[in-house]
Amino acid sequence: MNISHMVGRLLLGGLLVGRVALAAPGERGLAGLWSFAGCDGKVVRDQSPAHNDGVIVEGRLCAERATTSLAFDGLGGHVVLPPKAGAGFSNALTAAIWVRADVLRNNTVLFGIPHTNMGWTTPMFGMYISGRHAIFGLWGSRNVSKLLVESSGELPLKTWTWLAASFDGANVRLYVNGKLDSERPHAGTIVNNGQPLIIGKGLGHLKPALHGRVGELRLYSRCLTPEEIGALFAQTSAGYDLAAPAQKKFNDGTVIVETHNSSPNDSSPWRKNPTRLLEQLAGYTPRAESVKRDRYGGWLGAPAEQATGVFRIQKIGDRSWLIDPDGHRYFNIGMNTVQEPPKVEKLFGSGEKWAETVTGQLREAGFNGLGNGHSPRLNKVANPLVWVLRKNFMFTFAKELGVTEPASGTLGFFNKCMPVFHPDFEAFCDRFGRDLADTANDPLLLGIMTDNELQCPVDLLDRHLALDAANPKFKPGHDAAAAWLAARRQGRASQEITQRDRYEFIAFAFERYYRIVSRTIRKYDAHHLYLGSRINYHQGQFDNPFFWKMLAPYHDVVSVNYYHYWGADAQQLAQWAAWADRPVIFTEWYAKAEDAPGLANTHGAGWLVHTQEDRARYYQHFALAAFETKNVVGFHWFKYRDDPQESKALDAAGGANKGMFDFDGQAYQPLLQRARAINREAYPLIEFFDARNQK
Repeated sequence: MNISHMVGRLLLGGLLVGRVALAAPGERGLAGLWSFAGCDGKVVRDQSPAHNDGVIVEGRLCAERATTSLAFDGLGGHVVLPPKAGAGFSNALTAAIWVRADVLRNNTVLFGIPHTNMGWTTPMFGMYISGRHAIFGLWGSRNVSKLLVESSGELPLKTWTWLAASFDGANVRLYVNGKLDSERPHAGTIVNNGQPLIIGKGLGHLKPALHGRVGELRLYSRCLTPEEIGALFAQTSAGYDLAAPAQKKFNDGTVIVETHNSSPNDSSPWRKNPTRLLEQLAGYTPRAESVKRDRYGGWLGAPAEQATGVFRIQKIGDRSWLIDPDGHRYFNIGMNTVQEPPKVEKLFGSGEKWAETVTGQLREAGFNGLGNGHSPRLNKVANPLVWVLRKNFMFTFAKELGVTEPASGTLGFFNKCMPVFHPDFEAFCDRFGRDLADTANDPLLLGIMTDNELQCPVDLLDRHLALDAANPKFKPGHDAAAAWLAARRQGRASQEITQRDRYEFIAFAFERYYRIVSRTIRKYDAHHLYLGSRINYHQGQFDNPFFWKMLAPYHDVVSVNYYHYWGADAQQLAQWAAWADRPVIFTEWYAKAEDAPGLANTHGAGWLVHTQEDRARYYQHFALAAFETKNVVGFHWFKYRDDPQESKALDAAGGANKGMFDFDGQAYQPLLQRARAINREAYPLIEFFDARNQK
């Protein structure tokens, strides 16, 4: 029997439930209704005939306009509903949730019956976040492809939104605030895999938990009509304040740039990104030709601060600044991996001539620094750029210990556990760091970075506990984790490892790393800035308050390889400042274009766009957001040259259009010229944004 035609009774998980009342809109076929009004904070009652109550695992009750919500802090809080909540759905379904997201992390689960493979994003049915868009996912019967329906717009932050999805056996429709938003055809039956339905997180630890509030969740064993959807929204919306947070509007113009994650093989759709350009900035008149800079690229148009002969950090008002050795405000605009092309003699005459040429090109385009991994020749030109030094303490130690393995974009460790607890690490760092004294008096040295993108999986604690304690190389890591967890479990009823445990252990492990390496750096170079280890993990680092609070005492500036964000996320940067009050440099970011000839573009973390002009527009959009954000003190484009077509590297196989210049060192002019236009406006733009945002 087709369940959508069942009236008066509901077969759910083998339980025959009596008559279903039909008084309220959409109530016929109600298979689950979990509302937190009247909730005791421990159990949420199912107000449907199924009476399938849920257990609250962390969560805080909040009073709304005329109801109650449950707030999650993003560290693992959720609601578990017994497996019978997902049984009985055949070829018809409606699901609807009131949600208010405070933070939108990619792959955050709103609700759903998860797939048994924790790494898979699509639930058996349910909703999650991808690229700030709401996604309804559905697995069908065998030999039927999964189904993803994506909202046309981004889910607004700190705003109550009603999301509903329906399936009638032929089509899946996604509604936002009672109105049809997206739909796709889909056939097949709904599969039950016996997992519980979970609100606020996925199965296991691999996906971010919801940071925000849930008002109620409803499930129906039939497909509600558009009219019923609209009526249900109207009926339930009175409980919530639907007003969006007040935002200043400046009427900046935008253009659309389409992105496709980071690979042409990605299954995600092309998304339209509103993109700000310099010429569309409301009320701004370019002033680059009148901007005076000192020999480091510092700003002569602002009052001078104390000159110390080295770069330092200073807060002026509520904005963080780099102060250059002559005492002038300095925003670091750098280029990564500036290395000689293989045909350098044929193309430039010699390596020395190339170094002079590229330094002139970068300086003329408004770059005032060299990022990670530049050629030593660039330090020997007549008028060199500011530079950074990277010292690989952990990588070198792990290699000598024999516990490394290949990894994309970094050096991997066995089981992704850096040997930071090994008793020899501290003494090694002291020996390895002694040559930092050689550059301790270089005024052009911005600061010192250490070890690029140290591996930081969310389950770092679990991985340490799984290390072989019989192996002397791994025993220190295993024992340190075991002792930490045992102390933490004292007096605690549950022995289960929680997401909060995992996040706090990450901070514990990295605290030892940062404490040792920063102390070594300051022993041999007491004056230059410590710029950190170029963090890049969205989950476990970017979203981890314990991690940020931990790193504050050891960092002057936090280096962040900032991928999968279309410009600086203002709310995220504000949260980092609240947690750590340390300035940030975006030390890697880029986009690659489909029109670069002969390059696969299937590897690398940067955005995939259509054209070189799209890359150029992205550059300006990113730079504008960085200048506007008061705890950002610089950015480094990744990188100088493209990866070659013949590359076999894990993060570059088949070549990728990462460079501002091609593999032979010839500029992509649309990108270079738009970079030039915006880079040269850095200081007047910062002044403009600060004045505008204070009004």
